Amino acid sequence: QVKGIDLDIRKGEIFGIGGLAGQGKLGIPNGIMGLYKASGEVRINGELLNLDKLGDALEHKVAFVSEDRRGVGLLLDESIEQNIIFSAMYTNGKFLKKIGWMHLYDSAAAKAHAENMVKTLDIRCTGIRQAAGRLSGGNQQKVCLARALTLEPDILFVSEPTRGIDIKVKQDIYQLMNQMRKNGKSIIMISEELMELIGMCDRIIIMKDGKISGELERDEAMDENSLITMMV
Repeated sequence: QVKGIDLDIRKGEIFGIGGLAGQGKLGIPNGIMGLYKASGEVRINGELLNLDKLGDALEHKVAFVSEDRRGVGLLLDESIEQNIIFSAMYTNGKFLKKIGWMHLYDSAAAKAHAENMVKTLDIRCTGIRQAAGRLSGGNQQKVCLARALTLEPDILFVSEPTRGIDIKVKQDIYQLMNQMRKNGKSIIMISEELMELIGMCDRIIIMKDGKISGELERDEAMDENSLITMMV
């Protein structure tokens, strides 16, 4: 159970949430996204979020990339194209064109967008029709990020974004996150990898027993021992 959380996330920063497994790191995004029951106040650009309404966070331009890309992150039997566009299509009505009273799938727009995301994120595949389940773990992670970016979020939660992927793909993902920050997006990065948080984040909090045990600015967090002390 996560309790007593009081945070302000700044525009255009990468904010880190660290801690050992089972200490409540994921309780924050799960509550905000409406995946778990939550109470309290969350405001996005001053607007109060309805924590009881699944999808309200998405409507307020908040997206979440789960660490469980094969379990909840991807439709493994569907194409890369469908994985990239389906959330934005059903949530925001993107890739649909109105003809009279009907909304029809805009296959040309979806194809162009998916191909652009494959190129931008350097997703290694045979083409956008390839099933997501046939990609490597790193390329599956990029598809998850592409789907989140297609929602055009102002705030992006990413959980263990580089777990189990090679160093080249890690660098691609770090570069993408830094570019989002430069574009004024806010990223909340959840990771057990302390050096990853230190290298990427402007501020870091450590979760312990469902509470925040401490917060450090980037310069303070350069001493890994300071974070370890808060974890144990």
